[in-house]
Amino acid sequence: MATPPEAATDESVPALPGALADAYGRRWRSVVDQWASRPGTTLATLGPAGTSSHLTAAFLAERHGLRIELSDTFDAVLAALVERRVDQALVPSAYQGLTRFHWHRDLRLDAYFAQATPEYGIAAQPHRDPDPADGRLTVAALWEVRRIFTDLAPPALRDRQVRWVDADSTQHAAEILAAGGADLAVTNAPGVHRHALRWVARRPGAEIVWTLFGRR
Repeated sequence: MATPPEAATDESVPALPGALADAYGRRWRSVVDQWASRPGTTLATLGPAGTSSHLTAAFLAERHGLRIELSDTFDAVLAALVERRVDQALVPSAYQGLTRFHWHRDLRLDAYFAQATPEYGIAAQPHRDPDPADGRLTVAALWEVRRIFTDLAPPALRDRQVRWVDADSTQHAAEILAAGGADLAVTNAPGVHRHALRWVARRPGAEIVWTLFGRR
Protein backbone atom coordinates (compact mmCIF):
# COMPACT_ATOMS: atom_id res chain seq x y z
CA MET A 1 0.00 0.00 0.00
CA ALA A 2 1.37 3.41 -0.95
CA THR A 3 2.44 5.78 1.81
CA PRO A 4 0.51 9.09 1.85
CA PRO A 5 2.86 11.93 0.87
CA GLU A 6 2.19 13.86 4.08
CA ALA A 7 3.25 10.87 6.19
CA ALA A 8 6.27 9.85 4.12
CA THR A 9 8.86 11.14 6.60
CA ASP A 10 8.98 11.66 10.33
CA GLU A 11 9.90 15.29 9.72
CA SER A 12 6.51 15.99 8.15
CA VAL A 13 4.44 14.73 11.10
CA PRO A 14 5.01 17.61 13.58
CA ALA A 15 3.64 20.11 11.03
CA LEU A 16 0.14 18.64 11.27
CA PRO A 17 -0.95 20.25 14.59
CA GLY A 18 0.14 23.64 13.28
CA ALA A 19 -1.90 23.17 10.12
CA LEU A 20 -4.93 22.20 12.20
CA ALA A 21 -4.46 25.21 14.46
CA ASP A 22 -4.26 27.50 11.42
CA ALA A 23 -7.47 26.05 9.99
CA TYR A 24 -9.22 26.44 13.34
CA GLY A 25 -8.06 30.06 13.60
CA ARG A 26 -9.15 30.92 10.06
CA ARG A 27 -12.62 29.54 10.67
CA TRP A 28 -13.03 31.50 13.90
CA ARG A 29 -11.74 34.75 12.41
CA SER A 30 -14.17 34.37 9.52
CA VAL A 31 -17.14 33.69 11.83
CA VAL A 32 -16.29 36.50 14.26
CA ASP A 33 -15.85 38.95 11.37
CA GLN A 34 -19.21 37.87 9.99
CA TRP A 35 -20.89 38.42 13.37
CA ALA A 36 -19.28 41.84 13.68
CA SER A 37 -20.54 42.89 10.26
CA ARG A 38 -24.05 41.55 10.90
CA PRO A 39 -25.19 42.52 14.42
CA GLY A 40 -28.12 40.43 15.62
CA THR A 41 -27.15 37.30 13.68
CA THR A 42 -29.62 34.59 14.67
CA LEU A 43 -28.17 31.43 16.24
CA ALA A 44 -30.49 28.44 16.62
CA THR A 45 -29.99 25.67 19.16
CA LEU A 46 -31.83 23.32 21.50
CA GLY A 47 -34.06 24.76 24.20
CA PRO A 48 -35.75 25.48 26.47
CA ALA A 49 -33.68 27.89 28.54
CA GLY A 50 -31.20 26.06 30.75
CA THR A 51 -30.09 23.35 28.34
CA SER A 52 -26.35 23.03 27.90
CA SER A 53 -26.86 24.15 24.30
CA HIS A 54 -28.70 27.28 25.40
CA LEU A 55 -26.00 28.16 27.95
CA THR A 56 -23.27 27.81 25.33
CA ALA A 57 -25.26 29.89 22.84
CA ALA A 58 -25.78 32.55 25.50
CA PHE A 59 -22.01 32.60 26.11
CA LEU A 60 -21.48 33.42 22.43
CA ALA A 61 -24.42 35.82 22.22
CA GLU A 62 -23.20 37.95 25.12
CA ARG A 63 -19.79 38.40 23.54
CA HIS A 64 -20.78 38.82 19.89
CA GLY A 65 -24.22 40.43 19.90
CA LEU A 66 -26.08 37.39 18.60
CA ARG A 67 -29.79 36.64 18.86
CA ILE A 68 -30.71 33.15 20.12
CA GLU A 69 -33.57 31.09 18.70
CA LEU A 70 -34.46 28.05 20.83
CA SER A 71 -36.17 24.97 19.38
CA ASP A 72 -37.70 21.93 21.07
CA THR A 73 -35.59 19.46 19.03
CA PHE A 74 -32.50 19.48 16.86
CA ASP A 75 -34.74 18.37 13.98
CA ALA A 76 -36.45 21.75 14.33
CA VAL A 77 -33.05 23.49 14.53
CA LEU A 78 -32.00 21.80 11.28
CA ALA A 79 -35.25 22.76 9.56
CA ALA A 80 -34.95 26.38 10.68
CA LEU A 81 -31.44 26.63 9.23
CA VAL A 82 -32.27 24.89 5.95
CA GLU A 83 -35.39 27.04 5.51
CA ARG A 84 -33.35 30.22 6.17
CA ARG A 85 -35.35 31.23 9.23
CA VAL A 86 -32.08 31.49 11.20
CA ASP A 87 -28.51 32.28 10.18
CA GLN A 88 -26.56 29.57 12.00
CA ALA A 89 -27.04 26.50 14.18
CA LEU A 90 -25.11 25.48 17.30
CA VAL A 91 -24.97 21.69 17.80
CA PRO A 92 -22.94 19.67 20.34
CA SER A 93 -20.72 16.91 19.02
CA ALA A 94 -22.38 14.54 21.51
CA TYR A 95 -25.71 14.79 19.64
CA GLN A 96 -26.36 11.45 17.95
CA GLY A 97 -27.89 13.07 14.85
CA LEU A 98 -24.98 15.44 14.15
CA THR A 99 -24.14 13.68 10.88
CA ARG A 100 -27.38 15.04 9.39
CA PHE A 101 -25.88 18.51 9.68
CA HIS A 102 -22.46 17.45 8.40
CA TRP A 103 -23.80 15.66 5.34
CA HIS A 104 -26.61 18.03 4.40
CA ARG A 105 -25.82 19.35 0.94
CA ASP A 106 -27.06 22.87 1.75
CA LEU A 107 -25.04 23.31 4.97
CA ARG A 108 -21.41 23.87 5.85
CA LEU A 109 -19.38 23.60 9.04
CA ASP A 110 -18.46 27.20 9.88
CA ALA A 111 -16.46 26.63 13.08
CA TYR A 112 -15.97 24.44 16.15
CA PHE A 113 -14.74 24.94 19.70
CA ALA A 114 -14.57 23.26 23.11
CA GLN A 115 -16.77 24.40 25.99
CA ALA A 116 -17.72 22.70 29.26
CA THR A 117 -21.29 21.86 30.20
CA PRO A 118 -22.77 22.52 33.66
CA GLU A 119 -22.97 19.70 36.22
CA TYR A 120 -24.93 16.62 35.16
CA GLY A 121 -26.35 13.82 37.23
CA ILE A 122 -29.31 11.84 38.50
CA ALA A 123 -32.15 13.84 40.05
CA ALA A 124 -35.20 12.91 42.10
CA GLN A 125 -38.22 14.75 43.45
CA PRO A 126 -37.36 16.64 46.65
CA HIS A 127 -39.44 14.67 49.17
CA ARG A 128 -39.89 11.33 47.46
CA ASP A 129 -37.55 8.34 47.38
CA PRO A 130 -37.49 6.41 44.09
CA ASP A 131 -38.98 3.11 45.30
CA PRO A 132 -41.70 1.91 42.87
CA ALA A 133 -43.82 -1.03 44.00
CA ASP A 134 -42.67 -3.31 41.16
CA GLY A 135 -39.00 -2.45 41.75
CA ARG A 136 -38.53 -1.10 38.23
CA LEU A 137 -37.24 2.46 37.94
CA THR A 138 -38.57 4.89 35.37
CA VAL A 139 -35.84 7.30 34.28
CA ALA A 140 -36.34 10.31 32.01
CA ALA A 141 -33.28 11.11 29.92
CA LEU A 142 -31.91 12.09 26.57
CA TRP A 143 -30.58 9.09 24.69
CA GLU A 144 -27.12 10.70 24.61
CA VAL A 145 -26.78 10.90 28.41
CA ARG A 146 -28.23 7.57 29.51
CA ARG A 147 -24.69 6.38 30.19
CA ILE A 148 -24.49 8.88 33.04
CA PHE A 149 -27.12 6.91 34.95
CA THR A 150 -25.08 3.71 34.62
CA ASP A 151 -21.91 5.47 35.73
CA LEU A 152 -23.38 7.38 38.69
CA ALA A 153 -26.17 5.21 40.09
CA PRO A 154 -25.56 4.55 43.82
CA PRO A 155 -25.45 0.89 44.99
CA ALA A 156 -29.13 0.89 46.02
CA LEU A 157 -30.17 1.70 42.43
CA ARG A 158 -27.43 0.02 40.43
CA ASP A 159 -29.07 -3.36 39.86
CA ARG A 160 -32.63 -2.14 39.39
CA GLN A 161 -34.42 -2.70 36.12
CA VAL A 162 -34.83 0.59 34.24
CA ARG A 163 -37.59 1.74 31.93
CA TRP A 164 -36.45 4.76 29.94
CA VAL A 165 -38.66 7.74 29.19
CA ASP A 166 -37.28 9.60 26.19
CA ALA A 167 -36.74 13.32 26.74
CA ASP A 168 -35.96 15.97 24.13
CA SER A 169 -33.54 17.88 26.37
CA THR A 170 -32.10 17.98 29.89
CA GLN A 171 -34.80 20.47 30.83
CA HIS A 172 -37.53 18.26 29.39
CA ALA A 173 -36.21 15.33 31.47
CA ALA A 174 -36.40 17.48 34.61
CA GLU A 175 -39.91 18.60 33.66
CA ILE A 176 -41.06 14.99 33.19
CA LEU A 177 -39.73 14.09 36.65
CA ALA A 178 -41.29 17.15 38.32
CA ALA A 179 -44.66 16.29 36.78
CA GLY A 180 -44.54 12.74 38.13
CA GLY A 181 -43.82 11.07 34.80
CA ALA A 182 -40.66 9.35 36.03
CA ASP A 183 -38.97 8.23 39.25
CA LEU A 184 -35.64 9.82 38.30
CA ALA A 185 -34.13 11.99 35.60
CA VAL A 186 -30.71 12.51 34.08
CA THR A 187 -30.47 16.28 33.85
CA ASN A 188 -28.14 19.21 34.48
CA ALA A 189 -27.80 21.75 37.28
CA PRO A 190 -30.18 24.33 35.72
CA GLY A 191 -32.83 21.60 35.41
CA VAL A 192 -32.49 20.67 39.08
CA HIS A 193 -32.73 24.30 40.19
CA ARG A 194 -35.54 25.28 37.84
CA HIS A 195 -37.82 22.43 38.95
CA ALA A 196 -36.76 22.34 42.64
CA LEU A 197 -35.40 18.79 42.37
CA ARG A 198 -32.64 17.18 44.42
CA TRP A 199 -29.48 15.42 43.34
CA VAL A 200 -29.17 11.68 43.89
CA ALA A 201 -25.71 11.69 42.32
CA ARG A 202 -23.84 14.19 40.17
CA ARG A 203 -20.63 14.79 38.30
CA PRO A 204 -18.78 17.83 36.98
CA GLY A 205 -19.63 19.03 33.52
CA ALA A 206 -17.81 17.59 30.53
CA GLU A 207 -15.79 19.59 28.06
CA ILE A 208 -17.24 18.78 24.65
CA VAL A 209 -16.79 20.05 21.11
CA TRP A 210 -19.49 22.38 19.79
CA THR A 211 -20.13 22.85 16.09
CA LEU A 212 -21.44 25.92 14.26
CA PHE A 213 -23.23 25.35 10.96
CA GLY A 214 -24.27 27.84 8.31
CA ARG A 215 -25.71 27.61 4.81
CA ARG A 216 -23.58 27.19 1.72
